[in-house]
Amino acid sequence: MTLLRNAVFAAFSILLMALPAQAQSSAEDLVRRMAAEVTSEVRKNPALVNSQTQLAALVERRLMPRFDFDRITQLAMGRNWPKASGAEQRQVVAEFSKLLVRTYSNALASLKDLDVEVRDSRKNGNDVTVRTQMIGRPKPVAIDYSLSNAGGGWHVYDVTVEGVSLVTAYRDEFNTLVSSSGVTGLIAALKQKNGK
Repeated sequence: MTLLRNAVFAAFSILLMALPAQAQSSAEDLVRRMAAEVTSEVRKNPALVNSQTQLAALVERRLMPRFDFDRITQLAMGRNWPKASGAEQRQVVAEFSKLLVRTYSNALASLKDLDVEVRDSRKNGNDVTVRTQMIGRPKPVAIDYSLSNAGGGWHVYDVTVEGVSLVTAYRDEFNTLVSSSGVTGLIAALKQKNGK
């Protein structure tokens, strides 16, 4: 699972770091352009890869505006979302967002050796799944990006690596935590991870 998550985070980072504000272009063109921009930026600036502070700042600036943390958290919590109060929901979103941003920052170092090749896309209403391959390793890794365009531009809400959804992987973990210690236990566990 750790290798899967590392691949997801590296791939997510390639996609999300340089999302432009325009929503006019297709999701496929957007993914292709961003993959090129981000890998170029990481390769041109080796000091960036070695600075956790610079990486975190880059993620905060480029990723957060194009990342649908509310939807990702709601999907990851699944049936447990309505069990949380409004205040608890906001806490889970905040802590889960911190965890994902920190993890993406840590994964950026590997981007200097990887590229993303866009294969095709499938549209379903306002949602688009862009199918890509991460290349630069002995075996390409198939990655599907789920994006939605609800009027404010494209926002990513899930990534599926080799058939395994990031949201689904976290849902299993969240369900276990909520079942054993409630929503407050989930929040405490996320805070603990973020404190490391």
